[in-house]
This record gives sequence, structure tokens and C-alpha cells, in this order.
Amino acid sequence: MPAKRKIQKEDILQASVSIISQEGLNALNARKLAKKLGCSTQPLFYVYENMDDLKKDVIDEIVKIFDREVLKSETGRLEYKDIGMNYIRFAKDEPELFKLMFNNDMNEEAFGFINLFNSANTIFETISKQTGMSKEDAKQFHLRMWLYVNGIASLVANQTVEFNDEEIAKLLKDQYVSMLLSEIKKGNVKQDILAQLTKKNREGKE
Repeated sequence: MPAKRKIQKEDILQASVSIISQEGLNALNARKLAKKLGCSTQPLFYVYENMDDLKKDVIDEIVKIFDREVLKSETGRLEYKDIGMNYIRFAKDEPELFKLMFNNDMNEEAFGFINLFNSANTIFETISKQTGMSKEDAKQFHLRMWLYVNGIASLVANQTVEFNDEEIAKLLKDQYVSMLLSEIKKGNVKQDILAQLTKKNREGKE
């Protein structure tokens, strides 16, 4: 008779994320998780003392998934527009995971919230590289853009509205250009950055 496969921490986290993705956080319990893994509940508590400890690790795992997905680039060269599109696509494809992170009382202040994920510094660096802004100005810029993008993503995750990729791209581009103009007026961004963006749009690269 073959020995039973030992349940690893990674197995538990993967199964937990799968349950939450399909049914939400409230559906996650020891009995359902054990059934998903094909074992009794006992092996779960060899790894975790209780379900609260497990849920903390599951949220950390979901944040890692979010970070990975939001920094994807089809061209291999990450641009700020990719981040916005990926963010909303994640909300559309994984509404329960998105709602767990962004409807959860994880942080009280917006600045703290946008720094919560490992992707934050990469995002600030991407803005700086594309616009010439300082890191602090890029952070302020991203906060304002995030409020806009997160609003669309929340509507999509809750199925309040439905946008296709083309509509989302236009919404984000219009907002980005508007905010870029504001930064140019402040002297934080050079005028030729907007000219470069306009040229790319004409060439159909956006």
C-alpha cells in the first residue's frame, strides 16, 4: 500500500487561494480545505496552529499573486499603462481575490496602502523612467492615478459596470494625459514627454 502524500504548506496555500477565488474568504474553513486536498483536517493543523494563522499566510500569498500579475508586460518592457490595465484585469479575472485585498481593512491611509505591496517601488521607478519625475513626485502621481484606476477596478470586480480592454485603455490614457499636463505645468515633467506620447499614439504604439 503506497504511503499517503504528506500535505505541504504550499499545497494548503494553493488550495486555500483556489477556494477563495471561487467562493470568497468566508467559504474557507478546515473541512472544505481538507476535502479540496483529499485529506482529513489533521494534517492542516500540523502546519498551522489555527485558521487565523492560515488566513494571514493566504492573504500574503494573494498579495504575491497580485504583485506578479500587475507587473506583467506583453512586450517585455514594463510601461505604466501596462500596470493600470493589469490592475483592472486582475479585478475582472479574480474578483474575490481583489475584493479581499481592496475591501479589507488592511491600511487606513492611502499612502500606506499603495506602499503595501512589493510592486510599489517598481511602479514608482517605472513612472520616473517614463516621465523624468523624482521618486517622490512619482509616488504622488501614482496615488492620484491609483484612486482613479482603483475606482474602475472596484466597479468591475463588483460587476457594477463592464468595460472591454479598448474602453479601459482609453479611460486610462485620457486620465494619464490629463495628469501629465498638470505635472508639466508644475514643472515636474518636461514638455517633450507629452510630445513623445502623442507621437507614439499616432504611430499606433499605445
